[in-house]
Amino acid sequence: MSYMFEDLLEKLRKIGILKGDILYIPSDITQLLLYARKIIGISTIEKRNEFLNKLVDSFKSAVGNDGTLLFPIFTWDFNKGIAFNARKTLGKVGSLPNWILQNRTDFIRTQHPMYSFMVWGKDAKILSEMNNVDCWGQYSPFGYMHRNNAKILFLDVPVQRGFTFLHYVEESLQVPYRYYKNFRGNYIDFDGNKTNRNYVMYVRDLLINSSEYMPDSFFEEKNVLHKILWNETQLKIMNCVDAFMIVKNDLLTNNGRNMYHFENYTIDWNGGHTHADEISN
Repeated sequence: MSYMFEDLLEKLRKIGILKGDILYIPSDITQLLLYARKIIGISTIEKRNEFLNKLVDSFKSAVGNDGTLLFPIFTWDFNKGIAFNARKTLGKVGSLPNWILQNRTDFIRTQHPMYSFMVWGKDAKILSEMNNVDCWGQYSPFGYMHRNNAKILFLDVPVQRGFTFLHYVEESLQVPYRYYKNFRGNYIDFDGNKTNRNYVMYVRDLLINSSEYMPDSFFEEKNVLHKILWNETQLKIMNCVDAFMIVKNDLLTNNGRNMYHFENYTIDWNGGHTHADEISN
């Protein structure tokens, strides 16, 4: 098993991950675990845990003690009136962050009930102490990633599935097809204290028919997305600052054609928002 992770560290170096990097890792480990079961015989929970520990430790080694890791553990139950429990509520965006929540005490969960992260490293305390009400605003972990030139490592996921950073760009530009909406619900913090809290999301106008697009090829052609294969697992890297500029330009000058397929709408930057905000004091 060790040789696999020595090779992973070498691949991470080749793709441009350095000591001290801030690394945001959306992931899908389904195929990776199937490969591990087939090649190195991971057939028990104990062996699976050993494998996943080595995987996470490899990312820690790649960025070192001066680096920071963020694994998304997003969930939208709070939007539906279901209480959020910081210690127990599982994410909906892959099994690895949930496994980290349940098995790794060296990681901390950030506070937002919808867009939280499992974080480790130099800036973990800064991130865990953020009390951002806004999902994707300047003072959220997404704003932190942009300001600090973070890198996004897509672990066996296409950009379209892992690029939530898009919504931070949209909010920064105040795209007219989104608006602010309140979500209120019960919140149970790490100490078990229950409160009723309000959070804000810059949501999409549902009267506008659209589907997310974001092909890998678009970012590759712009030379901001780079790929490497680790066994049968695809690793892709993109810098947040570069991604911000590419997405901003596409939204401002190209009707966002490489981000969305709009069916009944053209972005009108001068016509105001298509839907009034739904936020209260």
